[in-house]
Amino acid sequence: MIRTVIDIGSNSIKMRTARIYNNKVSIIHDETEVVRLSRGMSSTGLLSPESMKKSCDAVCRMIKHAKGDIFIAGTMALRTAKNADEFLKLVKDSTGLEVHVLSGIDEAKYSWLGAVDGFDLSGNIIMFDSGGGSTEFVSGNVAQGVEKVISVPVGAVNLCEKFFNEHNKPFSKSSCDKALEFVKNLFSEYDTASFSLINNNSHIIGVGGGVAAMSSVKNACENFMPSKLHGSILTLRDISLQIRIYASLTLSERENIIGLPASRADVILGSACIAYEALKVLNADKCIVSINGLRHGLLLREYEN
Repeated sequence: MIRTVIDIGSNSIKMRTARIYNNKVSIIHDETEVVRLSRGMSSTGLLSPESMKKSCDAVCRMIKHAKGDIFIAGTMALRTAKNADEFLKLVKDSTGLEVHVLSGIDEAKYSWLGAVDGFDLSGNIIMFDSGGGSTEFVSGNVAQGVEKVISVPVGAVNLCEKFFNEHNKPFSKSSCDKALEFVKNLFSEYDTASFSLINNNSHIIGVGGGVAAMSSVKNACENFMPSKLHGSILTLRDISLQIRIYASLTLSERENIIGLPASRADVILGSACIAYEALKVLNADKCIVSINGLRHGLLLREYEN
């Protein structure tokens, strides 16, 4: 069976087409467009007409390349925007397809399912998935599946809009400290520290475009090729160093960093701050990078269009 999943996130829209056989995924096509659907939402609570049109156009382009059954998922921006129904109608009118808005818990479960697929890991596994508008924490094991889920409403886009929204100059250490403290306090409010109690020889997996981009920067990849980053290691020290580097540069300077996709240059500092605090709260000094998250998990899910 051939299936396509389109994931409409706060920061980017991603599509994966794959052949599914005996619950094994063979990827045929991967595609990502950074569209910033949630741009400006942190102050207005609304999706802008420009962002909605840009995002809908991206979905339409992807559908032209899609094969097999098509499932469209929406996440944090569409869970919380006051005018999300306008966008859902726009996509429906343009494509004839429904957008299935996932709860934070369902998003986390399917992200975990995708993240662990293909890794030969046993014992406890803890995943954090930092997107544009939220960060999910999930624990479980391959034999028994998901055991604990927490979704926290902070992602790279809304964090940067709050603390790193000036692009023509570097950011001070104070700005970074305030952002890190904000994330730390929000993680505490949502009791993510409870995951550290089960982090006994657990495997820690990091998911999301920001984590992949940081691994690409660490490895000085001339071209951003996520498939080559799957299974790479990102340490707390790596992330700390990158926070300092990103903060010391203007946006145009960050766009020229080897390994960093230019489309992520304006939100990478937010991604780094969230990943840093995620590892800290998990009492972990490193994570395994997985490029298989929500899309991959939804490909394995039994569903009906």
